[in-house]
Amino acid sequence: MKKYMLILFEGDHVYTELSPEDLQQEIMAHGKWIEELGDRFLGGEALEEPSKIIRGKEKVVTDGPYIESKELVGGYYLIAAKDLEEATEISKGCPVLQYGGGIEVRPVMEIDGMDE
Repeated sequence: MKKYMLILFEGDHVYTELSPEDLQQEIMAHGKWIEELGDRFLGGEALEEPSKIIRGKEKVVTDGPYIESKELVGGYYLIAAKDLEEATEISKGCPVLQYGGGIEVRPVMEIDGMDE
């Protein structure tokens, strides 16, 4: 099995528009999905605002995120799957999609000696 990172994108309005009850339901849906993944779930976290972006050789620091889209990275999951197609299919069950979010599925590069 290979490792895949599921990068969760959500509209910046999602959490400001959800009622506390709806937010709790979303959190519970993520917990249920993690249980359903079983051994395929390797880790994951939600991310908070604000953030900092550091760019280039000059190491210029700016407040962020400043992206060209109205979607923000809201969190990530790390899962195990046999290939990209299976990881993509597994991702379709993620609750972030229920609120109009998106998921980028990326294989994690295996580098010899990094896990030691």
